[in-house]
Amino acid sequence: MFGDYFTTRKRLTDVVVRVLALAEKTDAEKTPLEQNDITKGLKNPFLFVVCGEVNAGKSSLLNGLFGENICKTNVLPETDRVQWYRYGDEGCDEEVTPILEERFRPIDFLMDFNLVDTPGTNSVVQGHQAITDRFLPVSDLIFWVFPASNPWGASTWDFISKQKEDMIEKSIFILQQADLREEADLDVILGHMRDLCRKRIGRALPIYPVSGKLAIQAKLETPFGESLWHESGYPNLEKYISEVVASSPARREVLGEVRDAAGKVLRSAEDMIEQRTRLLDENEGFLNDLENEIDKNREKQSSDVASKFAAMKDVYADQGDRSQKLMRRKTGVWGTLKSLFVADDLPQLVVRSLVDSVQEAVEQQSDQDADMLIGECRDHWQTVRPRVKEKLEISLDDFEELDGVFAETKNRFTRKMGLAAKQAVINLKIRGGLDMRLAERRSKLKIWIYMCLVLLLCAGVAGSLRLGMYPYPALACLAGGAISMLVFIVQTYRSRKQVIAGFIDQLMNSQSQFVDALGSDYRHGVRDLYIEYRRLLETVRRHIAGAKLELQPNLEQWNRLFLELKEIEQEL
Repeated sequence: MFGDYFTTRKRLTDVVVRVLALAEKTDAEKTPLEQNDITKGLKNPFLFVVCGEVNAGKSSLLNGLFGENICKTNVLPETDRVQWYRYGDEGCDEEVTPILEERFRPIDFLMDFNLVDTPGTNSVVQGHQAITDRFLPVSDLIFWVFPASNPWGASTWDFISKQKEDMIEKSIFILQQADLREEADLDVILGHMRDLCRKRIGRALPIYPVSGKLAIQAKLETPFGESLWHESGYPNLEKYISEVVASSPARREVLGEVRDAAGKVLRSAEDMIEQRTRLLDENEGFLNDLENEIDKNREKQSSDVASKFAAMKDVYADQGDRSQKLMRRKTGVWGTLKSLFVADDLPQLVVRSLVDSVQEAVEQQSDQDADMLIGECRDHWQTVRPRVKEKLEISLDDFEELDGVFAETKNRFTRKMGLAAKQAVINLKIRGGLDMRLAERRSKLKIWIYMCLVLLLCAGVAGSLRLGMYPYPALACLAGGAISMLVFIVQTYRSRKQVIAGFIDQLMNSQSQFVDALGSDYRHGVRDLYIEYRRLLETVRRHIAGAKLELQPNLEQWNRLFLELKEIEQEL
């Protein structure tokens, strides 16, 4: 009812509440909205004063506006005192003075409008004039009510003619009980009233013929009596009131002042949000610096693989020596003889021994490296904790309390390197080369052992034939067999030396390949360990992220309030 002013005022009131809430959350300055209670003006209702002679229809006019039969109507004067209608959750009447009564009613209309019903311009009660004069200067609109039966009451016209110009500016004429007159009669009466108005005050004021009786009937009907409402003349009256409300410079000035004050508080909130944002950005940059330190340490450890793996070469070579000793034991005369007639498992044994020993040695070395890396992380952590405490006021755990965090990562790193070493040795295909060399050795040694056996067999046959007259063939065979065995023995040791030398060459030539094969896994292991260490800063990361999440609604709220204040500014 009554236009866009109240819509704007309600919006502004809501914005003020939310601006103050945002200021509270951001620790912004709220003084511009609290100083001199600037928002009080938003709550001030419009004041309408109704004047006219006794029984002019003032109470009926008010009932039509209220939509309820609040004011008593009678042929006898019921309004013997000034009645001030205001909003109250519970209806009650309070006597302020013998001639002034406050009437509180739970009517929504009264939240925005206060109505003052005066006893009448022709009242004989002393003090009525003074009370009426008290309300007229502070009123927003004055209704001069005339009965359609006799709109010429001298007391009212005399009272009007005595009013100052500023009172006249906010006055309108109401011709009440218009339903009792024919339309043609109303036109004549309205014309005479305009003429009289020009004569008495020098200008024609707006005149609205209405029927409070028809208006209240329309509002009380279910459904709403649309035809009665239009017949009552109230639509035109309310339209005029709406225009007055919407165009009130003083009221709009109050809205403008409140809007400006809300804008100042909002700018203060913006400054605090920006300050908080900059601080969080600085904190995030600080955290990034810490993480970069960790990444640099990780890169340093990962890039230093060559120096770290020098020890791995030694480990590889040491385990090769152990494999050589096994080969020497297994490739002696008796071992070689056995391998000529029984399946040879030496390559498998050698490679298995090499694989197991290298895996064990690499795991031991990796375990030591992991301890070294964790120690470096511990040293770095001791520098991180006080810096975080000073910068962010966050207490981090002592590193010793976090040792369990790295235990599984360390074990995983050690196992991973051991398995990588095992696979690397297998991928070198050492067994294939060893198989080939041993097979070639066996084929050569078989010739001599078979020759020895044949000659010994021939010597045995010759001896069994009792060729005593001719012992030379048997002796020759025995000598040949002995020589063959001797050659076999010599070749056994010579070929063993060659096989071992070939094995050693293969190991030496494959050292770099072995180390290269481990390099990628080592770097991944170092990365995983430092990633685990980096996770210790997740508490800080979550703290900063949480603060940013808390800040985001404030930013969104600020944007909404800013846009709403801009829209209100345009409306004003």
